[in-house]
Amino acid sequence: MRVGLLGLGVGTLVSYAQPGDVYRLYEINPVVIDLAAGVGDYFSFLSDSKADISVVLGDARISLERELAEGHPQNFDVLVLDTFSSDSIPVHLVTKEAFGLYLEHLAPDGILAAHITNLHLDLQPVFWQLAKYYDLSMVRINYPGDSNGGYASHWILLARAPALLEIPAIQESAVNLKGYSTDIKLWTDDYSNLFQILK
Repeated sequence: MRVGLLGLGVGTLVSYAQPGDVYRLYEINPVVIDLAAGVGDYFSFLSDSKADISVVLGDARISLERELAEGHPQNFDVLVLDTFSSDSIPVHLVTKEAFGLYLEHLAPDGILAAHITNLHLDLQPVFWQLAKYYDLSMVRINYPGDSNGGYASHWILLARAPALLEIPAIQESAVNLKGYSTDIKLWTDDYSNLFQILK
């Protein structure tokens, strides 16, 4: 599988990789890259991974735009957006224009997976409007956490083909969004409103 990851963290998501997988990681903070690569001997997810890993330093959107301009669409099977957990989210990564870019890098049967866990902001309405604009199927997955130290987390999965999100493994954990709607405006590079999504 070809997997793109926006927001490296300490690299835990690469532990899901299988031999032969290709992971391309986009991270803006060089200190984060160093920690994930094992500096200080705190983390070893990258060095332990079975994937072919490349790390791109810089703003993920600018990096993706440059790759496309150079004629190198990544054709990701999965593109993970894991940049929204902080108190100050990068709004430019969750706009109509950003999603158009992601879709150009996504394989036709690929899935966008967005980690939307956030103490202060509810990003579901934003993703709902983006899914509606691009005619994408959308599923929300809530993980409640566990007694072994696992934290609660919330994910949005988006795909062009509805069948990709209808497999039992996804549907068993999916939140029922039947009847859900929102009237917030579609976020663009010219418009966003954090006050509308405050919890």
